[in-house]
This record gives sequence, C-alpha cells and structure tokens, in this order.
Amino acid sequence: MQDLSPAAVAGCGSALMTDPGVAPDSLGDWWQCWEGLAGLSDGRQWTGFVQAAPGWPLVAEMEREPGTELIVPVDRPIVQVIAPASPAGEARPDAKAARAILVRPGTALVMAPGVWHAAAFGGNAAAAYFYIAERRRAEDSEGRGGWVALADGMQIRCHPPQAAATEGRISPDER
Repeated sequence: MQDLSPAAVAGCGSALMTDPGVAPDSLGDWWQCWEGLAGLSDGRQWTGFVQAAPGWPLVAEMEREPGTELIVPVDRPIVQVIAPASPAGEARPDAKAARAILVRPGTALVMAPGVWHAAAFGGNAAAAYFYIAERRRAEDSEGRGGWVALADGMQIRCHPPQAAATEGRISPDER
C-alpha cells in the first residue's frame, strides 16, 4: 500500500493534494484558497481546496458560479452562507434572505447555478473543504475576482449555536 501521491497514481489519475509551501491563489479575511488543483470533465470543471480560520466572520461580500458548485467538508463541519439575488433586480446578493447551512463531514452541499455564497467557515475551529465548480471568468466582479458587496450595503453576522440550542442564527446588519 502506498500513500496518495502524484507518483503513486501516475498513469491512472491524479492526486488532489495541497503543498504547504505553495501560496494560495486567492484569500479573504478568514480563508485561503488553492484553485484549480485538478481539472475535471475535460477541463470544464475544476477542484479547489479552502482552509478557513476559526471564527464567526462578518460577511460583507459574496460570489456566484454560472454552474453548480459542490462543497465537501474535510475535517470538521463548515458553515456555508448562501443567498438569492436581490429582489430589486440588481446583480447583488440579498442579505435579508440569506441562510447559514451547517455542512458536516460525510455530507456535501450542491449549490444551484447563480446562488450567491460566501467562503465557508468553521466557526469555533479551523476547517478545511474541497469544492468542485465550473471554470469561469469573474464577470460579476467589482475588482475582486467575482466578489460583490451585498445589496443595500448590508452585512451578515453569523452567531454560534447557544449551549441549549441545536442551531445557530444569522442576522443581516446595516453598516
């Protein structure tokens, strides 16, 4: 038996791994992302890896994909904040309709095309996850590679679950 490595699977596939010595391709306040680790479906989709710092961040911007996106937690649960587009018809996420979804290891979230989402986070501890998405250009960009401020200048604050509660809560905050 061999540990997973590019050499171990040469000629049979590829190893989806991160190298601690390689800088992330993109990053935000609480996350680092290594994009395009492997191409799938003849390059129409790609896989990335995200390492999220611990904490309950204030979400001020989101991105969306033209196709479906699969999110798979690796080591612990992640919180994925999702939102529909603004009802005003603008190409911005609607903070008032946002939801926080807890995705546990052994499960995965498939986001529909065009769903706005923040980078997932681990809450009380650091967390890692893989994603698979259709390759795209960041046409929705405001100069940040596809990341767009929430409608009406709002922000989303996620709150951890209370000791007696089974779910956390989410609240839109005005700036």
